[in-house]
Amino acid sequence: MSNNHFHVSDLGEKKLIKRIINKLDNYESSTGKKFFKHNIGDDAALININNWKNTKNAKRTLNNKDNDERYLVASSDLLIQSKHFPKQMSYFQMGQKAITVNVSDLAAMGSNPIGILISLAVPTDLKLTYFDEIIDGILDICYKYKIPLIGGDTNEADEIIISGTALGIVDTNNTLKKSGFSNGDYIAVTGEIGLASLGFEILKEENYKIIKNELKKGKIDQKIVDLAIEKALNPTAKINEGKILGKFASSATDITDGLNSELHELHESNNQTNKLDNLGLRIYENKLAKMPNFNGIVIISKILNKNPLDIILNIGEDFEILFTSNMDKNKIKNYYKEKYSNKNFDFYIIGDINETNNVEIEYLNGKIEKLTLKGYEHFNRKIND
Repeated sequence: MSNNHFHVSDLGEKKLIKRIINKLDNYESSTGKKFFKHNIGDDAALININNWKNTKNAKRTLNNKDNDERYLVASSDLLIQSKHFPKQMSYFQMGQKAITVNVSDLAAMGSNPIGILISLAVPTDLKLTYFDEIIDGILDICYKYKIPLIGGDTNEADEIIISGTALGIVDTNNTLKKSGFSNGDYIAVTGEIGLASLGFEILKEENYKIIKNELKKGKIDQKIVDLAIEKALNPTAKINEGKILGKFASSATDITDGLNSELHELHESNNQTNKLDNLGLRIYENKLAKMPNFNGIVIISKILNKNPLDIILNIGEDFEILFTSNMDKNKIKNYYKEKYSNKNFDFYIIGDINETNNVEIEYLNGKIEKLTLKGYEHFNRKIND
C-alpha cells in the first residue's frame, strides 16, 4: 500500500524515530558518505568535539584544561499545553517542567549541563502576568539546576508551546548510553516509580472527587496523595545521580514514557549494538513492592479501578533514571555521599539482566510473563486509550 494512505498516527512516535534513522542509514549507504554520525534513539545526541582542536579556527575546546576527550551532549523537547500540562499546573510550574524534561535527558547521559535555549509560543491574549510566571518558573529551575539560559525565540500560537534545547558536556569514558549492559548486571531506578503517574490519575476531575471522599472516610493517607500530586506537578531531573552513574552504570535512560517502555528501549538498543548477546531484562514484583509507597499506590489505584502495575509500569513522567550496573550498591552510595556532602542516594534494585532476549516481569506468585510494549507515545491514537 502506498505511503499516501498512511498517517503518522498509524506508526506512533517510536516507529517514526526508527523511520528517520533508516533514512539516515539509507542516505549514507546510497551516497557512501558517513556524514551523519548520529546517536538518534538515545536520550540525547553525542557530538565529538575533540576533532575541533585540529581545525584552523579552533583555539580551545570548551575550556578543556586537562585535554580530556569529551562529548558535547544535546537534547531537545517540545511541550504543548493541552498535551503535557494538566489543568492544575500553574504557569510557573509549566516553565519549570519545560526545563526539567530537557535537563533530564542530559542527566540520563551522565553529562554536566552547560546551557539551554528556550523557544516560547503563546496566545496573543495571554495575560502578561501569566507570561511572567512562565519565565519566572524557567529562571527559578535554571538556577536550581545551575544551567544558564543562553537564548531562544518567541512567537504566537493558539496555546502555550515551549520548546527547549539543552546542552551538556561529558567525558567520553563517563558517557551513559542505552546499550552496554552484560549478563548478571542488576537493573535499578534512582527513586520511586509510579507516584507521578498516580498523581496524574488523581488530578483527573472524576478521580479527584473519588479521592476526596475516600480521604474523608480515612481510607487513604493524605501524605501519599500529596506526594503523588507533587511528583506530577513538580518533576525533578536527577543531574547529580546521572553524573555519578556515568562512572558506575553500564547503561541508562530516563523514565518519561513509563518503566515498561524504557526497559524495551534498553533491550532494543542493546540488541542493535550487540547483536550476538541475546540478553534480556527481567524485573520482579517483589522488588517493586519494597519501595516505600508501593502499598499506597496499590490501594489508591484499586480505589480508582486501575491496575497498580499499569500505573507503575506504563504511564511514566517519573523522571527517574533507569540504569544497569554490576557495581556494589554501597560503593556507589558512598561515592555519592563523598561527592555531594553526605547526601543520600537511595536507588532501588528492581531486576537483572539474563540471557532470555526478552523483557519480562516475575510476579509475586512466581509466574514469569513477557511485558508487552505499552506507555505514552506521541502520534499514536491507540496508546493508553
